Amino acid sequence: MTTTTSQPRSRVARFFFMHLGTLVSVIVYFQVFGRGGYTREALRTALWTALIVKTGYMTLAYKMGEHKHADVAIWCLFALGTLASVAGIEPVLALYHLYSPALLFLALAISAGGPLVLGREPFTLYYARRTIPRWQLGLPETDRVNRVMAAYWTVVFVAAAALCAHAPTNPLYTLVFPNLLVLVVGVPAQFWLPPLYFRFFPPRLPRAIEPLLMGMPMAFDPRAAGDARARVQFVVSGAEAGRWWLRVADGRCESFEGEIADADLIVRTPDAVWIRVVHGELDGADALARGLYEVQGDYAVFAALQTWFRPTR
Repeated sequence: MTTTTSQPRSRVARFFFMHLGTLVSVIVYFQVFGRGGYTREALRTALWTALIVKTGYMTLAYKMGEHKHADVAIWCLFALGTLASVAGIEPVLALYHLYSPALLFLALAISAGGPLVLGREPFTLYYARRTIPRWQLGLPETDRVNRVMAAYWTVVFVAAAALCAHAPTNPLYTLVFPNLLVLVVGVPAQFWLPPLYFRFFPPRLPRAIEPLLMGMPMAFDPRAAGDARARVQFVVSGAEAGRWWLRVADGRCESFEGEIADADLIVRTPDAVWIRVVHGELDGADALARGLYEVQGDYAVFAALQTWFRPTR
C-alpha cells in the first residue's frame, strides 16, 4: 500500500489523522456494543455502525492523503463481521462476540507484519513521511529501520491480542493491560529503537548529494569545532544540482536547503566530484588544484571542515 504526499491544511488535522482518526470507529463499535448489553443483536448493530463510520473516515482520509495500513485492516475487520452478520454465519459472530478486542489487535498486527511478509512498504513509513526530513526518506537505512520498527510493533500487537484472548471477559486483559503495553512498550520505541539499531548497524555514507550534505550534522564533532562560527554554502551542479548550506555555531551544526547571502565559505562543485571527495575516492586538495571544484571565501573554514566532521564509513 502506498500513500500520497498531500497533507492536511492544519496541524490539528494532521494530528487527528495520524493519531486519533483510526480509533474513532473502534470507539464507536465498542460503545454501541456495550450500550446494547453485549447481546448478539447489539453486535450486529455495532458492526454495521462501525463499518459505516470507518468507510466515511477512510473516504475522507484518502482524499486528504492520510489513509494508512491500520485503517484498511480495521475496515476489513468490521466488513468481515458485517458480512457474517448478513450471511448468518454464527461461528464467526460468536468469535466477534467474545473476542472482539483480541481480533482488533490481531488486525493491527496483520497491518504491521503483513507488508513485511509480502515485501511491501511498512506501515511506519506513513509516520516517517510526516516526522523526518524529506531527504532522509530515500536512504536505504530509513527503509531498513522502518521495517525493524514494523516488526517490533507486530510483536507488540500480537502480545496485546494474546492478553485479550487470555481473559476475553476481563477488562484488565481486554482494555487495561493491552493498551498499557501499546503506550508503555510500543510508543517509546520510536525514541530508543532507531538509535539502538544504528549503533549495531551504522549508516553508510550516501551516494546522493542531498543526503550527503544535509546529513553532515550527524557527523559533526562539537569538541573539534569548539566555539567556531561559520556559514558554508554549497552550490552543486550536475544531475543532482541544488543549493544547500551549513551553519556552525555554539558547538552545533545545522543544515538547510537553499542559499544564504553572507556565507563565510562557498563551495562550487559538480555533484559527482564532491561525492567522490567525501567517499575518499578523490583527493580533495588535488581535485581543488585541478579545478574540479572551486572554493571562495575563508580558506581557514575550508581547512577546518576536515576536522569538524568525523569520518564515516
